[in-house]
Amino acid sequence: MQRPSFSIYDASAGSGKTYALVKEYLKIILVAKKNDAYRNILAITFTNKAVHEMKSRIVGSLSEFAKDEPSSKAQDLMQDLSVDTELSIIEIKTKSQQIIKHIIHNYAAFDISTIDKFTHKVIRAFAHDLNLPMTFEVTLDTENLLIEAVDAIIAQAGEDETLTKLLIDFTMEKTDDDKSWDISREILETGRLVLNENNRNEITHFQDKSIAEFVEIKNKLAEACKVLEKESVVFAEEALSLIEKNGIDTKSFSAGHFPKHLSSIQEGKFNPKNKTYHEFDDIKINKTAKDRAIIENIIPDLLQFLDKVYKTFEKINFYKAFLKNITPLSLLNTVSNELAKIQEEQNVLSISEFNAIIHREIQNQPAPFIYERLGERYRHFFIDEFQDTSEMQWQNLIPLIDNALSGQDDFGVKGTLMIVGDPKQSIYRWRGGKAEQFIELSKDQNPFNNPDKKLEHLDKNYRSYSQIIEFNNDLFKLLSNEFEHLDYKDLYENHSYQKTNNKTGGYVNISFIPKVEEIDNNPEASGDEEALDKTDLYVLATLNTIQKVLQQGFEYKDIVILTRKRDQGIAIANYLTEQGIPLLSSETLMIQNATEVRLIIHLLKYLKNSSDLESKAHFLQYLAQNSQDKLPIHDFIAQGMALFKETDFENWLMSFDVSLSFQNIRKKSLYEAVETIIAKFLPPAPSEGRGDGVVNYVNDSFDKLGYMTGGNYSHLLIEKAKKMRKNPTNAEKILWLELKSQSLDSKFRQQHLIDDFIIDFVCLSKKLVIEVDGDYHFTEEQVELDNDRTITLNKLGYKVIRFKNEEIIGSISIVLEKIKNELISQENFFIENSTVSDKTEENFSIDKVTVQSPSPLGRVGEGNAYVQYFLDIVLERDIRNQAGISDFLNYWDKNADKFSIPSPEGTNAVRIMTIHKSKGLEFPVVIFPFAEEDYNRKPKDKLWLNTEEQDFGLPKVLIDNSSAVEGFGEEAAEVYNQKKQEELLDNINVLYVALTRAEEQLYVISNMNLSSKGEVPKNNMCAFFINYLGNKGEFDENKLKYEFGSSTKLSSAKQHIDTSKKIPLVLEILNPKNIKIAQREALMWGTLQQEAIEYGNVIHEILSFVKTKNDVDLAITKSIENGLITLNQKELVYKTIQEIVDHLELSTYFAEGNEILNEQTIIQKEGKTVKPDRMVLTKNKEVLLLDYKTGTHNVKYQQQLENYQDAIEKMGYKVVKKALVYIGKEIDVVNL
Repeated sequence: MQRPSFSIYDASAGSGKTYALVKEYLKIILVAKKNDAYRNILAITFTNKAVHEMKSRIVGSLSEFAKDEPSSKAQDLMQDLSVDTELSIIEIKTKSQQIIKHIIHNYAAFDISTIDKFTHKVIRAFAHDLNLPMTFEVTLDTENLLIEAVDAIIAQAGEDETLTKLLIDFTMEKTDDDKSWDISREILETGRLVLNENNRNEITHFQDKSIAEFVEIKNKLAEACKVLEKESVVFAEEALSLIEKNGIDTKSFSAGHFPKHLSSIQEGKFNPKNKTYHEFDDIKINKTAKDRAIIENIIPDLLQFLDKVYKTFEKINFYKAFLKNITPLSLLNTVSNELAKIQEEQNVLSISEFNAIIHREIQNQPAPFIYERLGERYRHFFIDEFQDTSEMQWQNLIPLIDNALSGQDDFGVKGTLMIVGDPKQSIYRWRGGKAEQFIELSKDQNPFNNPDKKLEHLDKNYRSYSQIIEFNNDLFKLLSNEFEHLDYKDLYENHSYQKTNNKTGGYVNISFIPKVEEIDNNPEASGDEEALDKTDLYVLATLNTIQKVLQQGFEYKDIVILTRKRDQGIAIANYLTEQGIPLLSSETLMIQNATEVRLIIHLLKYLKNSSDLESKAHFLQYLAQNSQDKLPIHDFIAQGMALFKETDFENWLMSFDVSLSFQNIRKKSLYEAVETIIAKFLPPAPSEGRGDGVVNYVNDSFDKLGYMTGGNYSHLLIEKAKKMRKNPTNAEKILWLELKSQSLDSKFRQQHLIDDFIIDFVCLSKKLVIEVDGDYHFTEEQVELDNDRTITLNKLGYKVIRFKNEEIIGSISIVLEKIKNELISQENFFIENSTVSDKTEENFSIDKVTVQSPSPLGRVGEGNAYVQYFLDIVLERDIRNQAGISDFLNYWDKNADKFSIPSPEGTNAVRIMTIHKSKGLEFPVVIFPFAEEDYNRKPKDKLWLNTEEQDFGLPKVLIDNSSAVEGFGEEAAEVYNQKKQEELLDNINVLYVALTRAEEQLYVISNMNLSSKGEVPKNNMCAFFINYLGNKGEFDENKLKYEFGSSTKLSSAKQHIDTSKKIPLVLEILNPKNIKIAQREALMWGTLQQEAIEYGNVIHEILSFVKTKNDVDLAITKSIENGLITLNQKELVYKTIQEIVDHLELSTYFAEGNEILNEQTIIQKEGKTVKPDRMVLTKNKEVLLLDYKTGTHNVKYQQQLENYQDAIEKMGYKVVKKALVYIGKEIDVVNL
C-alpha cells in the first residue's frame, strides 16, 4: 500500500495516535531493503517521557514479532502490518529479528528525540560557524539569567549618564502613578519578550534603536499628545461656535446633553469612553424646540467636528498607552546585550535561543550541507504533538523535510512526513505553539513542493467509557457557539465528536459548591472551625469525592485531581495530607520538602553564618529527634542554643556522640562539604530484607506511616473522628466553646488526625496537644497506651497536656490559664531555656522555628532518593560554577521549587497535578475542582499594534492588553478581538484536556456564581456547565449535584507490573584516612630526618585546633576524623601535644581567659602578609607570640618572629613575650 508523501493525522484525545505512529514507523523499516532503515528516520516529540514511550513501543513490538509465540496484541499488530505491507507473518518475524539485532548494536542511530535535543544537535554541528565555543553548555534556567541581566543593568546606574537618567525618570513616573518605585519587575517583564519567540519578528524592528533614540521618541509622543489635546479643544469650540452663530438655544437639545458634551471637551474634562454621538439620530432635540430645522441642518457639520475629536482622542489614548511601555521597551537591546554577555562569561547558551539561532543562521543553508554536518541523511520524518510545535520550529524543519519529500533514495523510495496532533489540545501558545498552524495545514496549506498530501481523522476514542465520551461530545459541540472566529467554531462544532468503543457505561458527576453565606447562616453547622471560604468548600468537596470513589472499590492510585493553578493544588494537598490521604504531587515529591535535604540546607546556612540561630535551631531539632535520646527534645534544643561559642558547641555535641568540626567542613569544596554532612548525619538505613541500601523510597513509605495499612484505614479514622466530633462529652463541649472562640489567641482543631491518633484538641502552630480524659483513661491498660501515645507525639515534636473531665467542668478558668501558660511556653522555649546574650541576632524569630514532623519517608535512610538527587544538583553546581556555600545557598533560594524526584509508578496514592502536566496521560477517575475560572481575564500579555512609521520611526508599538484598546481605532479593535478569541480558544482547549483524561469516572466541581437575579455569569467557566445542564433541561439553581450514568465501578483492578530496577544507593564517601598524599618530594626518600620533620608538621597542624588545655581531646578527635592521624598514632600524638600545653615555660600561652588567634593572617601596609602560629591577646592589648618549628634550630626563625612582632606592634598592640617551640623527640622552648 502506497503511503502519501505528506500525511496529517488529526488525532483527538484517546484516539490511539501513538499506536498510529508506531505502526507507520514499523511499516517503513519492515519493507525497507536494508535492515538499518531506522537510520534514515527522524521521529520528534516534545517530552523525554514521550520519547521513551515511543522507543519502547517500537523496540517492544519488534521484540515480540521476533518471538515464536508473540503476545495477542503483537499478533493483532502483525496481522494489520501484513495486510498493509503485503509481507507474510514469517517475513515480518524474520525481518524483525534482523532489525532488532541491528538496533541493539547501533542504538545511537535509532533517532527518536525531543525537538529541543534535535535542535541542540544542529547547533552543535554548526558551533564553529556561529562563533560559539565548542564546549558551551545548555541552560534551561533562562529566568535566572534574565534576572541577573536586569540586576546588572540597574547596577550600572550612575555610570552611564543616559541610562541613569532613563532609570530615574522611570522610577519617578511609577511613584507619580502611586506604584512601587521598584522598576526591576517591569524591566524583567519586558525583558522576557527577548526570550519569547512569539515576539521575535516585532523585536527585530527595535534592534537598531539606541536608548537616546527611544528618549527622543518618548519626547515626541508627549509633545504630540499636547498638540492633539489642543486640536480637540479647537474642534469642540468650532462646534459650539457653529451652534451660537446659528442662534440655536442650547435648551433646544434634549436636557442640554449635546452642548454639555462639547463643553466637557472644551474644558479638558472629556472622558474618551463617552463617545456617544456618531449618527444623525444620536443628537436628541426637544419636541418643543422652535429651531429644530436649523439644528437638523447643521447636524452633519456637528458630527464631522465630533468625528475629528473622537479620532484625535483615539490617537491620544494610543500614544499614552505606548508611553506607559516605552521606557522598559527602550531597554530591550540593553537587556539582550547584557544577556549575551552573561552567557558568554558563563559559557552557556539558553535553550530559548536555539530556534532563533537556527532560523537566523542555518535555515537558509542548503539541506545537503546541513545533512553533511549532522552526519545523517533523513528520508522519513515523524512529528508528534504537532499542535505544540512553534512556528519557528516548524519553519526550521521545512527545508530538511522538503529536501526529503522532493527526491527518492537509492532504492526508489520517496521521502515521507507524518505529523500527528490535535488543535483542541493546543495549550502552549505562550511558548509559540499555536492551534492555527495545525488548522491551516489540515486545510489547504502545503509548504512543500511535493503536492502529495492526505488528511486522516482518528475519531474513535479508545480511552474512555461511553458516558464520558458522550458527555464531552455534547458539551464541546455546545461550546462551539462561544466562538465568533469561524475556524475556532468549526474546530469544536465539526471536529470534537468522537465515536465510542466497546466500553459502555461510565459516570459523570457535575456538582456545585454551596454559597459561602449559606454555610455561615446554617444553624446546623457544627461550628467546630472558623468560617469557611470558597477554597475550603472546594477542598472539602474534593475530600468527600475521594471518599465516595474509595467506597466504590477504586484505589488511591486510580484517582487524579486536576487543577488549573498550582496554588489550588497546594491548598488541596495540604488539607488531604492533614486527613491522612496518601498523595503524589509536585509538592510532595519536591526535593526541598524532604527532611534530610532541609537538614543539609540548614547546616550549610549555619556554616555560612554561625550567628544564624534559626538554622542552628533546625539543625538541633533534627539531632534531637534522630541522633540522641538523653534529653527531651525541647531541653536538647535549648541547651544547644545557649552555646554561642563554636568550640563550646562542638564540645557539647561530643557529649552526645556527635563529633564534627564546623571549621573543617568549611574548608572543603561544596560537594565534599555536603558529602561530609550526609556521611555524618544521614547514613543509609537498613533495608529490611530488600538488600542493603535499596531505593524503595515511596512504595513502602505510606504503609509505615499507617496511611494504608488496612485498605481504607485512614478513611475509617476520618469517619471515626467525624462521629466523635458530632458526639462530644460534656467536658469536650465546654472546652471547645472556649478554644474555638480563640480567646487564647491561638487556633485549635477538634478531633484532629495526627499519625494514627485522633487528638481531642491540637494547636498545630504551637505544637500543643490537649487530651480530655474520662474514667476509663485511668485503667492500668489505658494508662500504658496513653503513655505510648504521648511518647510518639513527643517524638513528632508535640507537647501533650491532659485534663480530667471534672477539672474542665468544675474549673474551666484554671484549665484555660494552664493552657495559656503552655502556649506561651511552647512559643518561647528557646528563649526561656537559653542564656540570652548580646550575640543573639535581632532578626531571629522563634515563630520561624517550629518542630517539624519526621520525613514523609519514615526513617532517615528512606529519604535517600531525595538526598541522591540533591547531591546531583550540588555536583553540577560545583563543577559548573565552582560554587561555594554562599553561592549555592543563593542559587537554592531562587530555584529550590524547581527540583523534584520523578513520580514512581505503581504507588498507591492520589495524584495532584496541573492540567498542563496531565496532557497525554489518562486516569480511571478524574476530579476537577475549582472549575469556575474567569476565561476572559486580562493576562499579562502585551499587544503589538501597527503605527505610522514615518511619525516615530517605529512600525509597531507595545501596549497593555486591555479593553481600552478597542477605542484606539478599527485596526486596534480587530487586534484586540482576535486576542480575545485566542484566549477563549486556549481556555476551552485547557478544559478539553482536563475533561478527556478520565477513563471511567469524571467529577467536575464548580460554583454557580449566579447573580441576585439568578443570572448566569458571563465569561466564567461555570457558565459552560450551567448552560450544558440547561440545554439538557436539567438545571435547577437549588440543586447542587447532577449525575449521568452509574457510579458502580466497572473496570477490574489493573495489575501493576513493577519493571523498575532496584538500584543500591551508595552514599559512602571515600574515606580520606585510606588515602595518603605525599606533598613534599623528600618524603619519597623516607629518611629518619624527614619523618621527624613530617611528624612535627602534623603536631603543628593539630595545635591550630587548640586554644586552651581543654581543647586537646577535641583536637585529637578532629585530626582522626580528617585522616591527619590514625587511631594507632593517637596515643603518641596525644602525649606530644600534652607535653606542649603543660610545659612550664608555655603555661601562660595556653591559660584560659584570653583571646586566642591561631594561624591568623596579618596584612601589612605594603601588601605583604604574615601568619603567626599562635597569638594570645590579653585584656590589656598585650600579645604573647608563639611559633612552632621542626628540625634544627635556625637563626632565620628568630628573625621571622621579630618580623611578626613588628607587624603586630604597628597595629597598636605590644608584644610582651615571644617564643619558638621546636617539636621533635623532646620539646625545646626558646624564649626570645
